[in-house]
Amino acid sequence: MVGAVSLLLGASLVALTGCASGSDGGGGSQSSGGTGVFANKGMDYFFFAMQSEAIQRKSEELGYKFSTTDAKHDSSQQFNDAKSLLVQKPAFLIVDPVDSAAWGPVIEQANRDKIPFGIVDTPITTGRADFQVAFDNRLAGEMAAEEIVKGLKAKYGEPKGKVLNGYGALSSSAWKARKEGFDEVLAQYPDVQVIERPTEGAETTARQVTDATLSEHPDLDAAHAPSDSITRGIITAIKSKGKLKPRGEDGHIIITTIDGEPQALNWYREGIIDASVSQDPVAYGQIAVEMLTEYVAKGKDIPLGEYVDEKYYWETAVIEDTANGPTMTIPPYVIAEDNVEDSRQWANLVTTEWGQKQ
Repeated sequence: MVGAVSLLLGASLVALTGCASGSDGGGGSQSSGGTGVFANKGMDYFFFAMQSEAIQRKSEELGYKFSTTDAKHDSSQQFNDAKSLLVQKPAFLIVDPVDSAAWGPVIEQANRDKIPFGIVDTPITTGRADFQVAFDNRLAGEMAAEEIVKGLKAKYGEPKGKVLNGYGALSSSAWKARKEGFDEVLAQYPDVQVIERPTEGAETTARQVTDATLSEHPDLDAAHAPSDSITRGIITAIKSKGKLKPRGEDGHIIITTIDGEPQALNWYREGIIDASVSQDPVAYGQIAVEMLTEYVAKGKDIPLGEYVDEKYYWETAVIEDTANGPTMTIPPYVIAEDNVEDSRQWANLVTTEWGQKQ
């Protein structure tokens, strides 16, 4: 790692080393009344809506106007949205990709126009962004699988049984990595039968897949989804079959999910799910805006190394140089009894401080 530093929001930076492409923010200098723009993948998931809300709030806090688009999970539409937004010469452009590939032409256009370009949530696999922020998706999948193993051990005394994996669209690098991590852990246990079913990330499809799986495997022991939106479909199907039992009750189907939305925290409180692995869309949005405006727009390198901010539950992350640009990887963590009520959980923050409802 080059030039490790520790950052505290609002504090001065001791050293700067990094690798972001220098830019003067072609659409408008920092806090000069320019517009920050966000090419969102979709607004039908609470997670994505709160990520957009975080980008808007941070942009406006720093003196920018804000504009966003909704691709409705259509990759072609999102590419067109991003290109149209660049024509407006914004202060910066942030994207949460539907498809992780083929962003090279958009990045080239942003570089030509000296517009800072950032990625949140779903890392790109081609091209080089000025900054990316996501979390360790593979590790999140591993952690979710380990929680299922714990549940199976508690049920049978050893890891065995049938597990449904309602995985998301593999064109997303995030969902693909979560599936890989989940599968790798459960592959270590020969007595665990993993039933792989594609959902493409759609709640309706997840409900249909789970209903069919329960008909074929009425003795299903566990189910996993890589996002809370998919989990809603799984829970609906389990409930419709009369099999939704709380933790600790005979017949309980072990459920794990990823995202940590308010509904997931409530599912945990109610004993419906066994674990949610949390990522932080509020941090994604806030930090992306900060990095693009405080460093890239000013022609400064993104600082590599340790990033510290105790206002976030995870507190510490790492920024590394990668083939696709300087990337902050936020560590995943399991929401459990000892932290579900922590005010720093993004789900708790948006409901109590921002007044958002899911």
